[in-house]
Amino acid sequence: MRLGIDFDNTIVCYDALFHRVALEGGWIPADLPVNKTDVRNHLRATGREPIWTEMQGRVYGARMSEAAPYPGVKAFFRACRRAGIPVCIISHKTRRPFLGEPHDLHQAASDWLKQEGFFDETDIGLTRDQVFFELTKASKLDRIAACRCTHFVDDLPEFLGEAGFPPGVERLLFDPNRLYVEDRRFERMESWEALRERLIGVRSSEPAAPVQAAAIDFEAFLRSCGLRGPLRVEPMKGGANNQVFAVDAAEGRFILKRYFHGASDPRDRFGAERAFYQWTDRRAGARDQVPGAVGWEASARWGLFRRIEGRKITAPELTVAHLRQAIDFVIQLNQDRAVETSDALPMASEAFLDLAAHGDRVDQRVERLGKIEGATAIDREAGAFVSRALVPEWRRVREQTQKRLARGERGLGVLSPAERCASPSDFGFHNALLSEDGRLRFFDFEYAGWDDPGKLVCDFFLQPQVPVPASHWREVVASLELGFGIRPGELATRSEVLWPVYVVKWCCILMNEFLPSESARRGFAWGPEEAERRKAAQLAKARALLMRTTESRG
Repeated sequence: MRLGIDFDNTIVCYDALFHRVALEGGWIPADLPVNKTDVRNHLRATGREPIWTEMQGRVYGARMSEAAPYPGVKAFFRACRRAGIPVCIISHKTRRPFLGEPHDLHQAASDWLKQEGFFDETDIGLTRDQVFFELTKASKLDRIAACRCTHFVDDLPEFLGEAGFPPGVERLLFDPNRLYVEDRRFERMESWEALRERLIGVRSSEPAAPVQAAAIDFEAFLRSCGLRGPLRVEPMKGGANNQVFAVDAAEGRFILKRYFHGASDPRDRFGAERAFYQWTDRRAGARDQVPGAVGWEASARWGLFRRIEGRKITAPELTVAHLRQAIDFVIQLNQDRAVETSDALPMASEAFLDLAAHGDRVDQRVERLGKIEGATAIDREAGAFVSRALVPEWRRVREQTQKRLARGERGLGVLSPAERCASPSDFGFHNALLSEDGRLRFFDFEYAGWDDPGKLVCDFFLQPQVPVPASHWREVVASLELGFGIRPGELATRSEVLWPVYVVKWCCILMNEFLPSESARRGFAWGPEEAERRKAAQLAKARALLMRTTESRG
């Protein structure tokens, strides 16, 4: 194997730097998402194409030293060195900017590589004859051939699709911001950790950097979001997947999220939540029911939100008015969804438009739980529950579901794109705050996207923290049928068939604490002692939930 790797927007992430430079120039609003693409699109839409061109020269030249490497890229190069895999950096880059100061862009890029340790013999250990900055696309293609690359990684599908691309080279598209989800020509990779597993076959053995090490970067990001006064950043408890911080500034109170991403769970929580907030921004009826998104930083996976003042609601407090607000929120999210393109939202986490695929995914979850290892007494108890209760009940549910599907009932077919819905996913009152005026605000949309309306219904009633009484089932289903424009009875049938399937799935979700693959994520958010304590609580919840497969609804 001989690897070739692009440089700009593949090794180097410019999102925060472009946003910072544009903000300093007063060319963008402070609440514009912190990524290069949104900055470029805003400048072009406001007739500032020359400013965008000049900014590129400035960023790639005089301010190149401020750019950050993509998370995991250095670990990738180190892993290649350990494995003895030759790597070349091959980039198409002009020598001078088209506008602005005449900086030497090749030298600036070379200086950045030295600054970041790529030429350090004790670290990554590249030599300068492994780095090529070519003046044209044609010469870049020639260099890929001359270096006898077997694989090439680039962030631009149009370059990977060039007619003159050397034959026999496996082309991989680096797409951390999910810009090319619909492009099926090349294998997409959303992180360097995923690339390492794909090309080298190993996961990172390097420990995650402590939160304190990123404190300076936090402040730079907050400043780029327009916070000018004295800043106080304090960690908050409660997040199961991410690190969450309270931010107090002269401009107000905010919430800062640092999104988990790793080889054991490579889902793009950051990308999904950012896309969802962009979706709500275009729907006034839903926009007022979520926190205001202030800024995004793609390379470090940070999001900044205005803090909602309110409190969590408890199950005994739920009223019809609260339920109505939740349903209205989902209906407002789906206004004009038919006119949106598929890439306006990603697919929601574990979204399927074919009912059989829902069952297949639960098959995988149940099978995975069968591999629980009995390291402790609670682990052995969990293993016994899976083998003696969960697996037999799932077999019964699976058989009954397949019989229903075989009948060909209306509403149980594969959904077309027009029949899917925009879903917050993991939706319920556990992710809501109640303000003093009685209004609910919903948050946490890191699994959001296009989904099956039947799954939305089941998840809404099955989320375990603030359960919705089954007596509201018919009302909720009828309201969504009307609000989504679904023929009467079809969503009711689909949700009814999915119900026992999702009872078992939620049992599996509750049991995730026992899976070795989850330990990194839970430890990232809670710490090992708290993660172990929660195992017993999750097992008790799973036992109680499994009894609901035959529950009557409404």
